[in-house]
Amino acid sequence: MTSRSSKQKGLLLPLLFLGWFVSSMDRMFINIAIVPIGNELQLDAASVGVVLSIFYLGYTLMQIPGGWLADRYGSKIAIIITILVFSLFAGLSGVAWSVTSLLIIRFLFGVGEGAFPGAATKLMSENVPPEKRSRTQSILLVAITLGGAAASLAGAFFITQIGWRNVYISLGVLGVVIALLYFLFLRSNPVKPSESATEQGVSLRSLFSSPSMWKTMLALFGLYTAMWGLNSWVPSYLMNVRKINLLDAGMYSSIPLLAGMAGYLVGGWLVDKIFVNQERLLIIFGNLLAAISIYAMFTVESLALTISAQIIAAFFIQIAYMGILAIPLKQLPSQIMGSAFGMLNTGANLASFFTPAIMGALIQAFHGSYTIAFCYLIVGNLLSLAMGLLLGTSKKLLAPAPHLHSK
Repeated sequence: MTSRSSKQKGLLLPLLFLGWFVSSMDRMFINIAIVPIGNELQLDAASVGVVLSIFYLGYTLMQIPGGWLADRYGSKIAIIITILVFSLFAGLSGVAWSVTSLLIIRFLFGVGEGAFPGAATKLMSENVPPEKRSRTQSILLVAITLGGAAASLAGAFFITQIGWRNVYISLGVLGVVIALLYFLFLRSNPVKPSESATEQGVSLRSLFSSPSMWKTMLALFGLYTAMWGLNSWVPSYLMNVRKINLLDAGMYSSIPLLAGMAGYLVGGWLVDKIFVNQERLLIIFGNLLAAISIYAMFTVESLALTISAQIIAAFFIQIAYMGILAIPLKQLPSQIMGSAFGMLNTGANLASFFTPAIMGALIQAFHGSYTIAFCYLIVGNLLSLAMGLLLGTSKKLLAPAPHLHSK
């Protein structure tokens, strides 16, 4: 048993990292592929926004059920099922024959991937003590930025070589391989009766009745408005406004993602070493500096300054993100981590659903101008900053259930 446990822990981080990487690549590839897809299917800006957003409707709807399933049936089985399902619909994306079929496939693609964040976070928390979870999660979240960078760089290259349809089919096959590795080499720890969430004073009801959980969710909603607005529309902005080609757009779009990777790592270190119990300061200043950088991004003249501003924005968005993420990671028990992150990710990914569509509508309404659309992202940063201020009035995310006190 000791040998098996050591093997599990030795493989845990590499396999979870790989899972986050592939899920991010699948999710982010659309941001670069949407240009040839839009040309082939003759989409206007508003329709492009809907195609970019529809994934996140399914993804958001599955967050809480997916997290609950991981808590109820184990993180390993939840992860394997979600990887198989989203890989199936990634592959099917490559055979979409109309706008309607693409929208249906991408919605179901999102449903399939929606259980992954909660299940993966739960599996990590089962094997890592609370005081090390923020740093561990920051390492795993680096995979998101690497996956996004790979989707931009490699995606742009392979689109020019084999076409966007064949790239999607290849991503589907890759996901099946990852699911097989999880099946063979990972196991999740069953919840012991003495460690149940209920006995620790935590329940689903207490999550939804906690004002601090709602503030945290709104902080993520605002931050994801800025994050996914940049991820989804900057490649099109660079091509349509700055007049660069597809390969260059892929390259320039990948650089801020790498800056975000540094933000994850620095933020994870800061919340565990410097800003212990002061995470809200990272939320406040990270959002403030990101908002200033986004404003600079679309108001400066040169392309070099635009990319530099986007790099700074990406870095401080992830600093703020790690400040938000550290609060539940440090305070909540692993037995309910899947449900808790399902709730928080619901708020975050509602922004991922609404933002690309709203930006597309704003761009079309203002005759191709991106100015008001990017101002909308700044509003998201300010909302997240305000929630960071309000979280300073809260000592704990959850209060123990009164009836569980010893008599």
